Amino acid sequence: MTDLLLVNGTIHTMDPARPRARSVACTDGKVESLDETPPARRVLDLKGRTVVPGFIDAHVHLLAVGRRKREVDLTGVTDYAEVIRRVVERAKETPTGSWITGSGYELNEHPHHAALSAATPDHPVWLVRKDFHSGLANARAMEGGKGYPLDGIFVEDEMLRFQDQIPEPSPATDFLAAQRDAMQFGITGVHDAMVDEDYLRLLRSLEDGRSLRLRVHAMFWHQDPLKMIEFMRSTPPRTGRLSVRAIKLFMDGSLGSSTAWMLAPYAPEGMIPEGVQRLQPWELERVLQVALEKGWQVCAHAIGDRANRELLSVYERLNPPAEARLRVEHAQHVDPADQPRLARWIASIQPSHCVADRRMVESKLPGRVDAAYAWKGLGPLALGTDAPVDRLDPRWTFYCATTREGWGTSHCLSPQEALRGMTAGAAHAGFMESGELAPGRPADMAVLSHDWLEVPPREVLESRILATLMDGRVGYQDKEFRG
Repeated sequence: MTDLLLVNGTIHTMDPARPRARSVACTDGKVESLDETPPARRVLDLKGRTVVPGFIDAHVHLLAVGRRKREVDLTGVTDYAEVIRRVVERAKETPTGSWITGSGYELNEHPHHAALSAATPDHPVWLVRKDFHSGLANARAMEGGKGYPLDGIFVEDEMLRFQDQIPEPSPATDFLAAQRDAMQFGITGVHDAMVDEDYLRLLRSLEDGRSLRLRVHAMFWHQDPLKMIEFMRSTPPRTGRLSVRAIKLFMDGSLGSSTAWMLAPYAPEGMIPEGVQRLQPWELERVLQVALEKGWQVCAHAIGDRANRELLSVYERLNPPAEARLRVEHAQHVDPADQPRLARWIASIQPSHCVADRRMVESKLPGRVDAAYAWKGLGPLALGTDAPVDRLDPRWTFYCATTREGWGTSHCLSPQEALRGMTAGAAHAGFMESGELAPGRPADMAVLSHDWLEVPPREVLESRILATLMDGRVGYQDKEFRG
């Protein structure tokens, strides 16, 4: 007998051979059939609602999403005095000597630690900018350190090294909290874009303990390229609910921290006029050669136009087969001359960055707007959020992808393109079997209050995720939804 039958709904399968259905039957965690109504142990009456494959966030930092839930929330704060006020409020309830961490601030200029240090003399404080490419430490946090920046601002690799010394209270608790949030948004799979050795051990332990519910495509990362080569040579790629078959590389930094590697200087010029080159082409080529030899996917972060150009040149020089599924993470600023070159590679994009970064692009890169977020003409698209850099909310991703809030609308995705990038496109980019609803595929689904392919994008923001199904079982259900 069929385990679960969903009926009386609009079902977008994302399968080009059969794009729509009215019912879906599930058995043993898989889709059994479409448009058939066999006897079932449980029947879920959709009452006209819409079903899509479970969303797959193609670029997210899930552990950081959970960590942010217990940190000082600085999301959207653009005033340094307000940053300090929030930290001081947290200090009042934090034992003397204990760390205070926070993230999400969006100051236009890098601040100096002096004012923060004066306000928080009894606690080490570490605050991370929204883009996670720079951070601010107070004097107490830097006590005993050597060679630390005088202003307390750490960028890129030095930021990561400093952050490593900060104790993590309970990473498992952080991850499970983020996993619950993801399920409430209809997300059934993630591509976790920066998984170090400690995080990988955590994911493996959660999988062994059957606490890992999401499908996770983990991108292994280490600051030292030689360590990544060593890891790939000693660790066979693995698939399953936890897939470990990809590595993450960084060509540059971010626009917000003025560390994205550009062909021409920023305006006005910052500390590093053309940004930061984090990987030499010969290092990238060496890592990529080993990855192709050992069957590992390469996911390379490239935001600036120079970073994208150098990355594409190495990809083209090694000329891997299509099944390698090499990725360009972000592909935010690509010189118009280089944009056709991206058609061959998977572009992992985060539409919300386009909306959030508009003013920064116009002020820091005047005259170069035509190179920003040029999605049309790119290769296969996989859409993500980059949470916690932006919202872990597929409604916002879809809205930004289809409207860009009126900026550069010639590059807006159609509703169908956006939904595909959030399901089947993301699945392809992560070697996942989910992403389409077809017989034999995983029965991962999201039940929506509105049909996103039919209503205006603004109404998508007002819609609700009514239920999330993993392996044909309800993992989340809105309290007002009774199927």
